[in-house]
Amino acid sequence: MKFISTLLLASSLLFAYQKGDHIEPMVLEQMKLEKGKIYVIDFFASWCSSCKIEMPLLIKASKVIDTNSSELIGVDVDKDTTQGVAFQKELKIPFRVINDSNNSIVKAFNPMGMPSLYVVKDGEVLDLLFGAHDNIDQLIIDEVKELSK
Repeated sequence: MKFISTLLLASSLLFAYQKGDHIEPMVLEQMKLEKGKIYVIDFFASWCSSCKIEMPLLIKASKVIDTNSSELIGVDVDKDTTQGVAFQKELKIPFRVINDSNNSIVKAFNPMGMPSLYVVKDGEVLDLLFGAHDNIDQLIIDEVKELSK
């Protein structure tokens, strides 16, 4: 049984973007990602308990990072866009959010769960984090600062 679980996890990773992978041009265009800019892309949903805890930290980080060289983008995967937008308004999310109710973007990235965060520049995945992190705001600030050098 352990072998089967490991095999299933490994096979799901084969289709997910990993560090060093290049994102499909169609997805880059859909998300309006420009060359030369660092993007921190966070996949979240209103039903995700960890997302609710982590989002205030993302909001905090978005107010600190240099928006000339980087951008934090949320990808809300709620199937019910009304519910997703209500969640975004409740939290007063100040950064750009793409409502991916048809899951076209999340299918391309295929993250292991929610929340999932990708750091992307020039279409390349530079880093990724899965699950909630207590200090995600500082991790984002430090990573963007390091990549901006």
